[in-house]
Amino acid sequence: MQTSLEKSQTKKYLLFPIIGTGFVMLFANLAGQEVASITTNLLYIPVPGALVVLSIIIAARFGVGGEHGKAWFIFVGVAASWFIAEQIWLVYDLVYKIDPFPSTADIFYLAGYPFLFMFSIYYLKPLKDAISKKIIIYASLAAITLLIPSLYMAYDTDSEISAFELGLALSYPIVDGIVLIPALIGVILFFKGEVNFLWSLVCVAMVLNVVADTSFLLMSMDDSYYTGHPIDMLYLWAYILFSFGVYSHIQIFKKHRPNIKSQTLDDLR
Repeated sequence: MQTSLEKSQTKKYLLFPIIGTGFVMLFANLAGQEVASITTNLLYIPVPGALVVLSIIIAARFGVGGEHGKAWFIFVGVAASWFIAEQIWLVYDLVYKIDPFPSTADIFYLAGYPFLFMFSIYYLKPLKDAISKKIIIYASLAAITLLIPSLYMAYDTDSEISAFELGLALSYPIVDGIVLIPALIGVILFFKGEVNFLWSLVCVAMVLNVVADTSFLLMSMDDSYYTGHPIDMLYLWAYILFSFGVYSHIQIFKKHRPNIKSQTLDDLR
């Protein structure tokens, strides 16, 4: 378990990349759409790349046995899938100069969601006694509230896109709605005092990613989205929150290494 001082320092360090990426995105957009596109594409190399590295580190340290190993081994699938997707997007956008949506990148974006859902189940499993039916209902209703309008607006759009593109676009709010349920459960547990802030960062990142996906979908339907649009900041912040969440778990691992496999995730929060 991290001390209060360590938690405070981690929160302080979290602000630097959050504020830093915000300013970079702001100034890039002020400089013009082309600059914003180049800058954002380049940010999508180190930011999700750091998440891949941290995910591999924590998965290697926990191993493949027990709740810890299974959860973090699965999470490597999320980080790797989305990192590959970001690099494919970058190549399409910067090198080939063609619209990356739809493209091969979507295969890897969507491939990350089953991993994310499985990870969230393992992640919350030790807290099952604190998860009431009421919490599940609230989280489910919130997810449906977001899902239905997103599906309706995407389907009812006047944008001239093919049936394939529409189907692909509609798949995002569906998978978002699925992963949003366990993510919101984690956030609710945080506000109920069941988990601390650093422990809940992964769930907060999942929620932020869903918000970004929804914004991207709606803007893509009316052709107002471009790489470097301010909503990309939400994706970058989600990656940063994921990374700090993983990092906090690595720090916890160091403190509990001698008996790590005999403990549950809940013991380590």
